[in-house]
Amino acid sequence: MFKARVRGIYSTALTKLLIDEGFEIVQPSAVIEERFNFGKREVFKPLDIDIFDRDDRQGVYALCTREAWRHLASSLQKRLLDVIVRKWRPQVGGVYKGLVKHLDRSGEVAFVQIDEEIIGILYPSKPLRNDVKEILVQVERTNFGSKCPVLSDKIKISGKYAILIPEERVKISRRIKDSRVRDYLRNFGLRIKPDGWGIIWRTAAATASEDELKQEINLLLEKWRKLVEMEKEASAPALLLEGLVLLNVEFPHESKRILDEIRSHVTPTIPGHHYYKAFSANLSSSVDMAENLLRRGYSKDDVLNSFEQIVQMNLPCDGDVICIRHVKLSGKEVNLGRAVIEFFDQSSGSIKLRRNIYGQGVYDGLEVEKHPGDYAISFAHIGSWYLKTEYFSKEGEFKGAYININTPIELYPRQIRYVDLEIDVCVLNNGDVFVLDEDKLNRALDQGIISHKLFERVKLEVERVLNEVVPKVLEENLHE
Repeated sequence: MFKARVRGIYSTALTKLLIDEGFEIVQPSAVIEERFNFGKREVFKPLDIDIFDRDDRQGVYALCTREAWRHLASSLQKRLLDVIVRKWRPQVGGVYKGLVKHLDRSGEVAFVQIDEEIIGILYPSKPLRNDVKEILVQVERTNFGSKCPVLSDKIKISGKYAILIPEERVKISRRIKDSRVRDYLRNFGLRIKPDGWGIIWRTAAATASEDELKQEINLLLEKWRKLVEMEKEASAPALLLEGLVLLNVEFPHESKRILDEIRSHVTPTIPGHHYYKAFSANLSSSVDMAENLLRRGYSKDDVLNSFEQIVQMNLPCDGDVICIRHVKLSGKEVNLGRAVIEFFDQSSGSIKLRRNIYGQGVYDGLEVEKHPGDYAISFAHIGSWYLKTEYFSKEGEFKGAYININTPIELYPRQIRYVDLEIDVCVLNNGDVFVLDEDKLNRALDQGIISHKLFERVKLEVERVLNEVVPKVLEENLHE
């Protein structure tokens, strides 16, 4: 049974989901401990998976052991239809023998190749000489998901209870609150730390025996000695010591809705809880207030009506300028430009956007030239699996339509947002229709980024667009 620690706005729903899928929850927050009636024994257990919010609150990061990550990914994809699971290629905390590809004149910044595809950035602990060609580096816990990971030459060796660090200090996890336990671990660490090393005691050390702690420090020191020997033999670039697998998990519209349902089985939850939590800081606070009222027995209808009024005040309206946030399956976010809201019906969720075209070139997929003065009209519906955009010349002549298949569209104060599911349906100005990039969707399935359920859902959506949406585009724009 894999052990997971969960933090952040998705913690209640994910805790319930993971328990249902056979995971054990450890080191719970005070709120989670109360909601699930956990005993104190779970507080200090070591973990296999560490889950926490992304900065944008559109999903979570999960740091997993090599054995645990596949089970987590499959469990999420089993339960959440449109969840996107991206695996970062570098191993977090992994130790590599790297090739120095570029060194600045000061020797204080280096670009180091750590495998066939990845070059990271290193700020060495002391300036490197120009003749240094190979170096031992470790992937830092920062800049998650970047193509250029941040590296360190101060190698740390991690275990269940402790981390050996290359400095003569003893540190203790902030999650260990008991001052007597902290004093004990500090003094014990000073007695047993190896020469030239320091120790960080992890949360799980609080309940481990002296023998377990001593044994771990000895094992970590032996791991370091083996690493030094491996470095002598290995050809750079090479992974010498495995780290943790980082999953960048995106929760689009449908995943948030399902997580709302799961959470509602644990505690009073308003519809749209996770969407509103990601919406803005102000609305996130309003969610907490509304659900506190529900827990205190206030009328659900009254609470939801009042909350809906707050939501409406935070939504954009006709004439506002918003962005179209187009998120690729790779995680790259593309801003398709600023668009003016020409029409927005809050009750139906229908929205019409206009973008003016200023550049030149060719419209991808439409095989027609782009000119300054052209304009694009996008038709969206909140929760829709596609975004339709029609392109026109400045005289109003139809140039073609591009129908993007995506996760259900979400509206935020300054943007609409969705994850591009790669497949597009193109309607040319001569009436020809074709489907683009099916191979990219197949590749995403093979790589485990999307589930088979989502793959099949996209196929159904393409058929629906071809049968229902495309005929209307042709009728409205090629009626002569």
